[in-house]
Amino acid sequence: MASFFYIRRMKSKYLSLYFIFLFNTFFSIGQTNPVRDKILEEVKKAKSSKNYNKAIKLSKKLLNFAEKSDYETLGNDYKRLGFYYKKNKKKDSAYFYYEKSLENYLVSNDSTNISKNLLYLAKIESDFELYYKSDSTALSALSYLKSGDSKIKASIYNCLGINHKKRYDYEEAIGYYKKALKLTEKEEEKYRYKGNLANCYKELRSYNKSLIILEDIIKGSYFKSLNKISRARILDNYYFIKFLNKELVVEKDFLDQLRIKKEENDYQSIVVSYSHLVDFFKFKDEQKAKAYAFEMLKTARKTHNKKAIAEALIKLLHFNVPNKGKYIKEYITINKKLEKEKKISQNKTTAAIYRVKEIELKVEKEKNERIKSDLKFEEEKGKKQQLFFLIVISSITFIIYIFYRRQKTKKEKIVEVYKTETRLAKRIHDELANDVYLTMNKLQNGESYSQSALLSDLENIYIQTRDISHENSPVVTGAKFQEFLQQLFIDFSTDNCKVISKGVTEVGIENIAEEKQIVLYRVLQELLINMDKHSKATIVVISFTVEKNRIKVQYKDNGQGTTTIKLKSGLQNMETRIKSIGGSITFDSEKQQGFLVKFQFKK
Repeated sequence: MASFFYIRRMKSKYLSLYFIFLFNTFFSIGQTNPVRDKILEEVKKAKSSKNYNKAIKLSKKLLNFAEKSDYETLGNDYKRLGFYYKKNKKKDSAYFYYEKSLENYLVSNDSTNISKNLLYLAKIESDFELYYKSDSTALSALSYLKSGDSKIKASIYNCLGINHKKRYDYEEAIGYYKKALKLTEKEEEKYRYKGNLANCYKELRSYNKSLIILEDIIKGSYFKSLNKISRARILDNYYFIKFLNKELVVEKDFLDQLRIKKEENDYQSIVVSYSHLVDFFKFKDEQKAKAYAFEMLKTARKTHNKKAIAEALIKLLHFNVPNKGKYIKEYITINKKLEKEKKISQNKTTAAIYRVKEIELKVEKEKNERIKSDLKFEEEKGKKQQLFFLIVISSITFIIYIFYRRQKTKKEKIVEVYKTETRLAKRIHDELANDVYLTMNKLQNGESYSQSALLSDLENIYIQTRDISHENSPVVTGAKFQEFLQQLFIDFSTDNCKVISKGVTEVGIENIAEEKQIVLYRVLQELLINMDKHSKATIVVISFTVEKNRIKVQYKDNGQGTTTIKLKSGLQNMETRIKSIGGSITFDSEKQQGFLVKFQFKK
């Protein structure tokens, strides 16, 4: 996918050209150029007469017009030159102009023409046997296609099929040819893709499948519309595959097609006919096979096609022929020339690729300089607008956040006050009021009630009143918080239970935020109250540590514990409080193994 990412980078590079394209497009609407129109007519005539040298010369004039004024037509003008250079067998030049055309269509974001140009480039890369590069370019072409561009997509699949076939990956090639066929409506294109498919099956020796496809072509209406030479080529291939499939074929089947090819002086196809005849007689009649091999070589030399000559020499060298060494030497010489030409062609294409990149940099520099001042002004203006917009948005966001926090804090305070009032009312009713009622009842009923017993009951009522008051008294925060917290531990230490604290001085709890001090105090207070009421513990150890800027607190007692922990109101309050300051808490207990609580929060 290297080509795909290269194209994405190119789009960014040529953003500046986009503004020039829009400017020229706007001012050129409705305008025509009589001189340009006349040249276009002459180009069409040159194309009809296959005078590609003249077509190239005229196309360069059109390109000159576009480069001076009409940027709207640059993409088409470059593409036209690429087309005529390819027709004129100058594929390295064709490659250069197709890529120049691609650059301009990227500026205008014309996805269809981007895909077309990438396809043309992929085909040339395939011709130069750069098959993997061609695959990459073809896949890039697919990525730009819209859903309606089925004709281009079919052609891309065909290109990928050809690349795989040339790499002898016939199964993969068949898959791409089938995809191309599904997207094709035109009979001419179906005929071409079916022919490619039949040849792949031939290479896989699936001759029956190949013959079914060729018979379908021959019976079709499009076959009848073809000229004589095209029909002769198809029939010659059809009879040869029948021969390979060990079906009945006679020499006349091949000779009839050969005669038509000779009438049309189609030497390239004549070479193929002689090749088939050599194979047909190779094991039947060696003399005839040898004679056809000589005819194949003679015709191949007329084509001046080194590949055809090399193939003919291979056929001939299969037999015992006079001066065999001379033919072997000729084959070696031609093969070396073919390898040299292949390298030269590939180097030219590679050079064209890099030459285009150099021109891209030059063009980019020139265009950027031309619009640099305008872009700078617009950029500065845009930055000011963005900054203003950012300030406004930030201010609004900040105000909303402050309002939200105030409302949330206010609501939390109301909820906390409500919970505190509810808890106080419950304790006063369940504990204090009950004891007062019992004492009053004893006095009213005239029971023998000694002064010492009365004083003892009153003392219990006083202790409960003091505890309730102490539990709900304000928390001293700030620099004296540590002293206030340690007083809590002293208050809960009795003859029956010792509360021990560790590390409280080292963690620096007097320096943490006020709300965190309050939460820390209330959680530990709740734990000690629960211990005093339920656990029957004799030792409580509360440890403080600091790790990675987080204060960690561990509460551990040796009370009776429990096998199940249910988050009732007390434990839920602790969890809610710790979470409110961004902390976490865990509870652990086992029967007769005490109660363990760990919680932590950011310092």
